[in-house]
Amino acid sequence: MKEYDVVIIGAGPGGYETALKVAASGKKTLLIDRAKENIGGICLNVGCIPTKNYLESAVFLSRVPYFQECGALLQNNGFDIQKLREKTLALVKEIRSGVVWMLDQAKVELLYGNATFINADTIEVSGEKVSFNKCVIATGSYARELSNLSFDSKHILSSTDIFKLQKLPKSIAIVGGGPIACEFATFFNALGVEVTMIVRGTQLLSKEDEDISKALLRAFKKRNINVLLSTTVLKSEVGNKSIKLLLGSQENIESEIVLNASGRIPNTNKLNLENADITLDEKGFIKVSASFETSQENIYAIGDCINTPALAHIAYAEARITAHNILNNTKTTNSHITPMAVFSNPPIASCGLNQTKAKEKGIDTNVKKVYFKVNAKAKIHGDDAGFIKIITNAKNGVILGASIIGVEATEIIHEIVVAVEEQLTMKEVEEIIHIHPSVSEIIRY
Repeated sequence: MKEYDVVIIGAGPGGYETALKVAASGKKTLLIDRAKENIGGICLNVGCIPTKNYLESAVFLSRVPYFQECGALLQNNGFDIQKLREKTLALVKEIRSGVVWMLDQAKVELLYGNATFINADTIEVSGEKVSFNKCVIATGSYARELSNLSFDSKHILSSTDIFKLQKLPKSIAIVGGGPIACEFATFFNALGVEVTMIVRGTQLLSKEDEDISKALLRAFKKRNINVLLSTTVLKSEVGNKSIKLLLGSQENIESEIVLNASGRIPNTNKLNLENADITLDEKGFIKVSASFETSQENIYAIGDCINTPALAHIAYAEARITAHNILNNTKTTNSHITPMAVFSNPPIASCGLNQTKAKEKGIDTNVKKVYFKVNAKAKIHGDDAGFIKIITNAKNGVILGASIIGVEATEIIHEIVVAVEEQLTMKEVEEIIHIHPSVSEIIRY
Protein backbone atom coordinates (compact mmCIF):
# COMPACT_ATOMS: atom_id res chain seq x y z
CA MET A 1 0.00 0.00 0.00
CA LYS A 2 1.31 3.44 -0.95
CA GLU A 3 1.35 6.17 1.69
CA TYR A 4 1.04 9.92 1.15
CA ASP A 5 1.07 13.04 3.28
CA VAL A 6 -1.84 14.50 1.31
CA VAL A 7 -4.30 12.87 -1.09
CA ILE A 8 -6.65 15.03 -3.15
CA ILE A 9 -9.68 13.50 -4.87
CA GLY A 10 -10.73 15.54 -7.90
CA ALA A 11 -8.45 17.48 -10.27
CA GLY A 12 -10.65 20.53 -10.87
CA PRO A 13 -9.68 24.07 -9.82
CA GLY A 14 -9.96 23.29 -6.10
CA GLY A 15 -8.18 19.97 -6.36
CA TYR A 16 -5.19 20.90 -8.48
CA GLU A 17 -4.72 24.24 -6.68
CA THR A 18 -4.53 22.39 -3.34
CA ALA A 19 -2.11 19.87 -4.80
CA LEU A 20 0.19 22.59 -6.13
CA LYS A 21 0.26 24.42 -2.79
CA VAL A 22 0.93 21.44 -0.51
CA ALA A 23 3.42 19.81 -2.90
CA ALA A 24 5.38 23.07 -3.17
CA SER A 25 5.94 22.84 0.59
CA GLY A 26 7.50 19.40 0.30
CA LYS A 27 4.51 17.21 1.14
CA LYS A 28 4.25 13.89 -0.66
CA THR A 29 1.10 14.57 -2.66
CA LEU A 30 -1.25 12.42 -4.75
CA LEU A 31 -3.94 13.88 -7.02
CA ILE A 32 -6.68 11.54 -8.23
CA ASP A 33 -9.22 11.86 -11.02
CA ARG A 34 -11.10 9.49 -13.30
CA ALA A 35 -8.93 10.16 -16.37
CA LYS A 36 -6.23 12.51 -17.61
CA GLU A 37 -8.84 14.23 -19.81
CA ASN A 38 -10.65 15.30 -16.63
CA ILE A 39 -7.76 17.35 -15.25
CA GLY A 40 -9.03 20.90 -14.91
CA GLY A 41 -12.46 19.65 -13.89
CA ILE A 42 -15.83 20.88 -15.11
CA CYS A 43 -14.56 24.48 -15.29
CA LEU A 44 -11.82 23.81 -17.81
CA ASN A 45 -13.36 21.00 -19.82
CA VAL A 46 -17.09 21.72 -20.12
CA GLY A 47 -17.73 24.81 -17.99
CA CYS A 48 -16.09 28.20 -17.50
CA ILE A 49 -13.46 28.08 -20.24
CA PRO A 50 -15.40 26.60 -23.21
CA THR A 51 -18.53 28.59 -22.32
CA LYS A 52 -16.64 31.88 -22.28
CA ASN A 53 -14.85 31.01 -25.52
CA TYR A 54 -18.24 30.38 -27.14
CA LEU A 55 -19.59 33.62 -25.70
CA GLU A 56 -16.65 35.66 -26.98
CA SER A 57 -17.69 34.82 -30.54
CA ALA A 58 -21.31 35.64 -29.76
CA VAL A 59 -20.46 39.05 -28.27
CA PHE A 60 -18.25 39.83 -31.27
CA LEU A 61 -21.11 39.09 -33.66
CA SER A 62 -23.51 41.23 -31.63
CA ARG A 63 -21.19 44.23 -32.14
CA VAL A 64 -20.69 43.78 -35.88
CA PRO A 65 -23.42 46.32 -36.79
CA TYR A 66 -21.71 49.03 -34.72
CA PHE A 67 -18.31 48.43 -36.28
CA GLN A 68 -19.91 48.38 -39.73
CA GLU A 69 -21.13 51.88 -38.94
CA CYS A 70 -17.53 52.75 -38.02
CA GLY A 71 -16.36 51.70 -41.48
CA ALA A 72 -15.31 48.08 -40.93
CA LEU A 73 -16.15 46.00 -44.01
CA LEU A 74 -17.55 43.09 -42.02
CA GLN A 75 -20.26 40.73 -43.17
CA ASN A 76 -22.15 38.20 -41.06
CA ASN A 77 -22.64 35.31 -43.45
CA GLY A 78 -23.63 32.74 -40.86
CA PHE A 79 -21.72 30.79 -38.25
CA ASP A 80 -19.78 27.51 -38.34
CA ILE A 81 -20.24 26.01 -34.88
CA GLN A 82 -18.06 23.05 -35.82
CA LYS A 83 -15.05 25.36 -36.25
CA LEU A 84 -15.79 27.00 -32.90
CA ARG A 85 -16.03 23.57 -31.30
CA GLU A 86 -12.66 22.53 -32.76
CA LYS A 87 -10.99 25.78 -31.66
CA THR A 88 -12.46 25.44 -28.17
CA LEU A 89 -11.26 21.85 -27.83
CA ALA A 90 -7.77 22.96 -28.85
CA LEU A 91 -7.86 25.78 -26.29
CA VAL A 92 -8.97 23.42 -23.52
CA LYS A 93 -6.25 20.95 -24.44
CA GLU A 94 -3.62 23.71 -24.38
CA ILE A 95 -4.68 24.95 -20.94
CA ARG A 96 -4.90 21.40 -19.59
CA SER A 97 -1.34 20.75 -20.77
CA GLY A 98 -0.26 23.81 -18.80
CA VAL A 99 -1.94 22.49 -15.64
CA VAL A 100 -0.32 19.06 -16.07
CA TRP A 101 3.06 20.76 -16.55
CA MET A 102 2.63 22.73 -13.30
CA LEU A 103 1.67 19.56 -11.43
CA ASP A 104 4.71 17.77 -12.83
CA GLN A 105 7.01 20.65 -11.86
CA ALA A 106 5.61 20.56 -8.32
CA LYS A 107 6.20 16.78 -8.19
CA VAL A 108 2.52 15.97 -7.68
CA GLU A 109 1.83 12.31 -8.40
CA LEU A 110 -1.24 11.58 -10.55
CA LEU A 111 -3.45 8.52 -10.32
CA TYR A 112 -6.46 7.83 -12.55
CA GLY A 113 -9.57 5.93 -11.53
CA ASN A 114 -12.60 6.10 -9.24
CA ALA A 115 -11.72 6.73 -5.61
CA THR A 116 -13.73 5.17 -2.76
CA PHE A 117 -13.14 5.37 0.98
CA ILE A 118 -12.25 2.23 2.92
CA ASN A 119 -11.95 4.11 6.21
CA ALA A 120 -10.91 7.56 7.49
CA ASP A 121 -7.29 7.19 6.37
CA THR A 122 -7.46 4.82 3.40
CA ILE A 123 -8.99 4.91 -0.06
CA GLU A 124 -9.07 2.51 -2.98
CA VAL A 125 -8.50 3.55 -6.60
CA SER A 126 -8.87 0.98 -9.39
CA GLY A 127 -8.04 -1.87 -7.02
CA GLU A 128 -5.07 -0.10 -5.45
CA LYS A 129 -5.17 0.91 -1.78
CA VAL A 130 -3.71 4.27 -0.75
CA SER A 131 -3.28 5.62 2.78
CA PHE A 132 -2.95 9.27 3.79
CA ASN A 133 -2.40 11.62 6.70
CA LYS A 134 -4.64 14.30 5.17
CA CYS A 135 -7.23 14.10 2.42
CA VAL A 136 -9.07 16.79 0.44
CA ILE A 137 -12.31 15.94 -1.37
CA ALA A 138 -12.85 18.18 -4.40
CA THR A 139 -15.10 16.06 -6.59
CA GLY A 140 -17.24 18.86 -8.03
CA SER A 141 -20.81 18.49 -9.28
CA TYR A 142 -22.90 17.28 -12.22
CA ALA A 143 -25.98 18.56 -14.03
CA ARG A 144 -29.31 18.03 -12.29
CA GLU A 145 -31.71 15.86 -14.30
CA LEU A 146 -35.45 16.49 -13.97
CA SER A 147 -37.89 13.59 -13.97
CA ASN A 148 -39.79 15.05 -16.94
CA LEU A 149 -36.62 16.14 -18.76
CA SER A 150 -34.26 13.16 -18.88
CA PHE A 151 -31.03 13.84 -20.76
CA ASP A 152 -30.74 11.97 -24.05
CA SER A 153 -27.85 13.97 -25.60
CA LYS A 154 -29.98 14.51 -28.71
CA HIS A 155 -33.16 16.42 -27.90
CA ILE A 156 -32.81 17.12 -24.16
CA LEU A 157 -29.30 18.34 -23.39
CA SER A 158 -27.20 19.23 -20.38
CA SER A 159 -24.76 22.14 -20.51
CA THR A 160 -22.03 19.57 -21.23
CA ASP A 161 -23.93 18.25 -24.26
CA ILE A 162 -24.03 21.73 -25.82
CA PHE A 163 -20.33 21.48 -26.64
CA LYS A 164 -20.99 18.35 -28.70
CA LEU A 165 -23.34 20.12 -31.13
CA GLN A 166 -22.14 19.76 -34.72
CA LYS A 167 -24.66 22.24 -36.13
CA LEU A 168 -26.79 25.06 -34.83
CA PRO A 169 -30.44 24.30 -34.08
CA LYS A 170 -33.16 26.55 -35.46
CA SER A 171 -34.72 26.87 -32.00
CA ILE A 172 -33.89 26.04 -28.39
CA ALA A 173 -35.88 26.05 -25.15
CA ILE A 174 -33.75 26.70 -22.07
CA VAL A 175 -35.12 25.52 -18.72
CA GLY A 176 -33.70 27.65 -15.92
CA GLY A 177 -32.97 31.29 -15.17
CA GLY A 178 -29.55 31.13 -13.54
CA PRO A 179 -26.10 32.06 -14.90
CA ILE A 180 -25.72 28.98 -17.14
CA ALA A 181 -29.16 29.50 -18.67
CA CYS A 182 -28.58 33.22 -19.27
CA GLU A 183 -25.15 32.67 -20.81
CA PHE A 184 -26.38 30.07 -23.28
CA ALA A 185 -29.42 32.22 -24.10
CA THR A 186 -26.97 34.98 -25.00
CA PHE A 187 -24.89 32.64 -27.15
CA PHE A 188 -27.67 31.08 -29.19
CA ASN A 189 -29.56 34.34 -29.65
CA ALA A 190 -26.47 36.06 -31.05
CA LEU A 191 -26.17 33.30 -33.66
CA GLY A 192 -29.76 33.70 -34.85
CA VAL A 193 -31.31 30.77 -32.98
CA GLU A 194 -34.86 31.27 -31.70
CA VAL A 195 -34.55 31.17 -27.89
CA THR A 196 -37.24 30.59 -25.27
CA MET A 197 -36.36 30.62 -21.56
CA ILE A 198 -38.60 28.83 -19.05
CA VAL A 199 -37.94 30.18 -15.57
CA ARG A 200 -39.60 28.79 -12.45
CA GLY A 201 -38.94 31.92 -10.37
CA THR A 202 -40.24 35.44 -10.66
CA GLN A 203 -36.99 36.90 -12.05
CA LEU A 204 -33.88 35.98 -13.95
CA LEU A 205 -30.81 35.48 -11.73
CA SER A 206 -32.74 35.22 -8.48
CA LYS A 207 -29.66 35.91 -6.33
CA GLU A 208 -28.85 39.20 -8.05
CA ASP A 209 -30.12 42.71 -7.31
CA GLU A 210 -33.71 43.10 -8.56
CA ASP A 211 -32.82 46.15 -10.71
CA ILE A 212 -30.09 44.10 -12.41
CA SER A 213 -32.47 41.22 -13.13
CA LYS A 214 -35.07 43.59 -14.58
CA ALA A 215 -32.44 45.27 -16.77
CA LEU A 216 -31.28 41.88 -18.10
CA LEU A 217 -34.88 40.89 -18.81
CA ARG A 218 -35.39 44.11 -20.82
CA ALA A 219 -32.16 43.49 -22.73
CA PHE A 220 -33.19 39.91 -23.53
CA LYS A 221 -36.64 40.95 -24.70
CA LYS A 222 -35.08 43.67 -26.87
CA ARG A 223 -33.04 40.90 -28.54
CA ASN A 224 -36.22 38.83 -29.03
CA ILE A 225 -35.37 36.23 -26.40
CA ASN A 226 -38.72 34.93 -25.16
CA VAL A 227 -38.59 34.74 -21.33
CA LEU A 228 -41.42 32.95 -19.51
CA LEU A 229 -41.24 33.72 -15.78
CA SER A 230 -43.10 31.82 -13.01
CA THR A 231 -43.42 28.88 -15.39
CA THR A 232 -42.74 25.17 -14.94
CA VAL A 233 -42.47 22.24 -17.33
CA LEU A 234 -45.14 19.60 -16.65
CA LYS A 235 -44.35 17.18 -19.45
CA SER A 236 -42.10 16.70 -22.47
CA GLU A 237 -42.88 14.87 -25.69
CA VAL A 238 -39.99 14.01 -28.00
CA GLY A 239 -40.75 13.86 -31.71
CA ASN A 240 -38.58 13.05 -34.72
CA LYS A 241 -37.39 16.61 -35.35
CA SER A 242 -38.52 18.57 -32.29
CA ILE A 243 -39.58 18.36 -28.67
CA LYS A 244 -42.84 19.68 -27.27
CA LEU A 245 -43.07 21.00 -23.71
CA LEU A 246 -46.36 21.28 -21.81
CA LEU A 247 -46.00 24.15 -19.36
CA GLY A 248 -47.72 24.93 -16.07
CA SER A 249 -49.66 27.66 -17.81
CA GLN A 250 -51.19 24.87 -19.91
CA GLU A 251 -49.61 26.23 -23.08
CA ASN A 252 -47.28 24.25 -25.31
CA ILE A 253 -44.01 25.35 -26.81
CA GLU A 254 -42.05 23.43 -29.41
CA SER A 255 -38.34 23.65 -30.19
CA GLU A 256 -35.67 21.65 -31.94
CA ILE A 257 -33.72 21.02 -28.73
CA VAL A 258 -34.07 21.68 -24.98
CA LEU A 259 -31.26 22.70 -22.63
CA ASN A 260 -31.98 21.73 -19.04
CA ALA A 261 -29.97 24.28 -17.02
CA SER A 262 -31.92 23.91 -13.79
CA GLY A 263 -28.95 23.42 -11.48
CA ARG A 264 -26.21 21.05 -10.40
CA ILE A 265 -25.84 18.25 -7.83
CA PRO A 266 -22.76 17.59 -5.64
CA ASN A 267 -20.73 14.65 -6.90
CA THR A 268 -20.52 12.68 -3.65
CA ASN A 269 -22.67 9.58 -4.10
CA LYS A 270 -19.97 7.18 -5.32
CA LEU A 271 -17.24 7.88 -2.77
CA ASN A 272 -18.52 5.49 -0.05
CA LEU A 273 -18.22 8.35 2.42
CA GLU A 274 -20.07 6.35 5.05
CA ASN A 275 -16.96 4.14 5.40
CA ALA A 276 -15.10 7.18 6.69
CA ASP A 277 -18.05 8.46 8.77
CA ILE A 278 -18.21 11.65 6.69
CA THR A 279 -21.52 13.45 7.07
CA LEU A 280 -23.68 14.81 4.24
CA ASP A 281 -26.53 17.30 4.43
CA GLU A 282 -30.03 16.65 3.07
CA LYS A 283 -28.98 17.83 -0.43
CA GLY A 284 -25.94 15.57 -0.65
CA PHE A 285 -23.34 18.25 0.10
CA ILE A 286 -20.48 17.29 2.40
CA LYS A 287 -20.86 19.05 5.75
CA VAL A 288 -17.77 21.06 6.65
CA SER A 289 -16.64 23.46 9.34
CA ALA A 290 -15.79 27.08 8.57
CA SER A 291 -12.21 25.89 7.98
CA PHE A 292 -13.41 23.17 5.53
CA GLU A 293 -12.91 20.18 7.83
CA THR A 294 -15.43 17.37 7.44
CA SER A 295 -16.67 15.30 10.38
CA GLN A 296 -13.17 13.76 10.23
CA GLU A 297 -10.55 16.36 11.15
CA ASN A 298 -7.96 14.90 8.78
CA ILE A 299 -10.34 15.04 5.79
CA TYR A 300 -11.35 18.33 4.15
CA ALA A 301 -13.85 19.14 1.41
CA ILE A 302 -13.93 22.14 -0.95
CA GLY A 303 -15.57 23.37 -4.14
CA ASP A 304 -18.88 22.29 -5.62
CA CYS A 305 -19.22 19.24 -3.33
CA ILE A 306 -19.84 21.54 -0.32
CA ASN A 307 -22.64 24.06 0.05
CA THR A 308 -20.79 27.20 -1.01
CA PRO A 309 -21.36 29.01 -4.35
CA ALA A 310 -20.36 26.68 -7.19
CA LEU A 311 -17.77 28.97 -8.78
CA ALA A 312 -14.22 28.17 -9.82
CA HIS A 313 -12.78 31.26 -8.17
CA ILE A 314 -14.37 30.21 -4.87
CA ALA A 315 -12.87 26.73 -5.25
CA TYR A 316 -9.44 28.32 -5.82
CA ALA A 317 -9.84 30.41 -2.66
CA GLU A 318 -11.02 27.43 -0.59
CA ALA A 319 -8.07 25.42 -1.92
CA ARG A 320 -5.53 28.04 -0.83
CA ILE A 321 -7.09 28.28 2.64
CA THR A 322 -7.27 24.49 3.03
CA ALA A 323 -3.66 24.05 1.92
CA HIS A 324 -2.62 26.69 4.47
CA ASN A 325 -4.54 24.86 7.22
CA ILE A 326 -2.98 21.52 6.30
CA LEU A 327 0.55 22.92 6.20
CA ASN A 328 0.25 25.02 9.36
CA ASN A 329 -2.22 23.00 11.42
CA THR A 330 -4.53 26.03 11.59
CA LYS A 331 -8.27 26.63 11.24
CA THR A 332 -8.27 29.65 8.92
CA THR A 333 -11.62 30.52 7.35
CA ASN A 334 -12.65 32.35 4.19
CA SER A 335 -13.20 35.95 5.27
CA HIS A 336 -12.86 37.48 1.80
CA ILE A 337 -15.50 39.21 -0.30
CA THR A 338 -16.61 37.00 -3.18
CA PRO A 339 -17.40 38.58 -6.55
CA MET A 340 -20.10 36.99 -8.69
CA ALA A 341 -20.30 37.17 -12.48
CA VAL A 342 -22.60 36.23 -15.34
CA PHE A 343 -21.11 36.43 -18.84
CA SER A 344 -24.39 37.26 -20.52
CA ASN A 345 -24.87 40.13 -22.94
CA PRO A 346 -24.87 42.55 -21.23
CA PRO A 347 -22.50 41.03 -18.67
CA ILE A 348 -23.23 41.20 -14.96
CA ALA A 349 -21.03 41.32 -11.85
CA SER A 350 -21.68 41.95 -8.17
CA CYS A 351 -20.10 41.75 -4.73
CA GLY A 352 -20.97 42.49 -1.12
CA LEU A 353 -24.49 43.53 -0.13
CA ASN A 354 -27.23 44.62 -2.50
CA GLN A 355 -30.18 46.79 -1.43
CA THR A 356 -32.36 43.86 -0.38
CA LYS A 357 -29.66 42.14 1.67
CA ALA A 358 -28.67 45.40 3.38
CA LYS A 359 -32.32 46.05 4.30
CA GLU A 360 -32.64 42.53 5.72
CA LYS A 361 -29.66 43.30 7.96
CA GLY A 362 -31.30 46.52 9.13
CA ILE A 363 -28.64 48.76 7.59
CA ASP A 364 -29.63 52.28 6.52
CA THR A 365 -28.16 52.75 3.03
CA ASN A 366 -27.60 55.24 0.28
CA VAL A 367 -27.65 54.15 -3.36
CA LYS A 368 -25.52 55.61 -6.15
CA LYS A 369 -26.59 54.59 -9.64
CA VAL A 370 -24.75 55.69 -12.78
CA TYR A 371 -25.57 54.66 -16.36
CA PHE A 372 -22.94 53.66 -18.91
CA LYS A 373 -24.45 56.16 -21.35
CA VAL A 374 -22.27 58.82 -19.65
CA ASN A 375 -19.11 56.72 -20.12
CA ALA A 376 -17.04 57.58 -23.21
CA LYS A 377 -15.17 54.24 -23.36
CA ALA A 378 -18.44 52.27 -23.26
CA LYS A 379 -19.60 54.26 -26.28
CA ILE A 380 -16.28 53.54 -28.04
CA HIS A 381 -16.91 49.85 -27.39
CA GLY A 382 -20.25 50.28 -29.16
CA ASP A 383 -22.16 49.21 -26.07
CA ASP A 384 -23.34 51.86 -23.59
CA ALA A 385 -26.27 49.90 -22.13
CA GLY A 386 -26.54 49.21 -18.41
CA PHE A 387 -25.46 50.80 -15.15
CA ILE A 388 -23.48 50.45 -11.94
CA LYS A 389 -25.30 50.52 -8.61
CA ILE A 390 -23.20 51.09 -5.49
CA ILE A 391 -24.61 50.59 -1.98
CA THR A 392 -23.08 52.59 0.88
CA ASN A 393 -23.70 52.81 4.61
CA ALA A 394 -25.73 55.99 5.17
CA LYS A 395 -23.98 56.66 8.49
CA ASN A 396 -20.33 56.64 7.38
CA GLY A 397 -20.27 56.35 3.57
CA VAL A 398 -18.48 52.97 3.62
CA ILE A 399 -19.11 50.94 0.48
CA LEU A 400 -21.13 47.80 1.30
CA GLY A 401 -21.44 46.33 -2.18
CA ALA A 402 -22.21 46.93 -5.83
CA SER A 403 -24.02 45.44 -8.79
CA ILE A 404 -23.03 46.13 -12.39
CA ILE A 405 -24.71 45.34 -15.69
CA GLY A 406 -22.84 46.55 -18.75
CA VAL A 407 -19.66 46.35 -20.76
CA GLU A 408 -16.64 44.91 -18.88
CA ALA A 409 -18.66 44.50 -15.68
CA THR A 410 -16.74 41.32 -14.88
CA GLU A 411 -13.46 43.25 -14.91
CA ILE A 412 -14.32 46.51 -13.16
CA ILE A 413 -16.06 44.75 -10.24
CA HIS A 414 -12.66 43.99 -8.71
CA GLU A 415 -12.13 47.61 -7.71
CA ILE A 416 -15.34 47.39 -5.68
CA VAL A 417 -14.23 44.07 -4.17
CA VAL A 418 -11.14 45.82 -2.79
CA ALA A 419 -13.24 48.75 -1.59
CA VAL A 420 -15.68 46.51 0.30
CA GLU A 421 -12.95 44.33 1.76
CA GLU A 422 -10.91 47.33 2.91
CA GLN A 423 -14.03 49.24 4.05
CA LEU A 424 -13.31 52.24 1.86
CA THR A 425 -15.78 55.12 1.66
CA MET A 426 -17.35 56.32 -1.56
CA LYS A 427 -15.41 59.56 -1.22
CA GLU A 428 -12.09 57.68 -1.01
CA VAL A 429 -12.86 55.68 -4.15
CA GLU A 430 -14.04 58.76 -6.07
CA GLU A 431 -10.71 60.45 -5.35
CA ILE A 432 -8.69 57.62 -6.92
CA ILE A 433 -7.33 58.69 -10.31
CA HIS A 434 -8.84 56.58 -13.08
CA ILE A 435 -7.52 56.48 -16.62
CA HIS A 436 -9.57 58.43 -19.14
CA PRO A 437 -11.15 57.11 -21.19
CA SER A 438 -11.79 53.83 -19.39
CA VAL A 439 -14.89 51.89 -18.50
CA SER A 440 -13.82 51.71 -14.85
CA GLU A 441 -13.94 55.48 -14.41
CA ILE A 442 -17.71 55.16 -14.23
CA ILE A 443 -17.10 54.37 -10.55
CA ARG A 444 -16.01 57.96 -9.86
CA TYR A 445 -18.95 59.64 -11.64
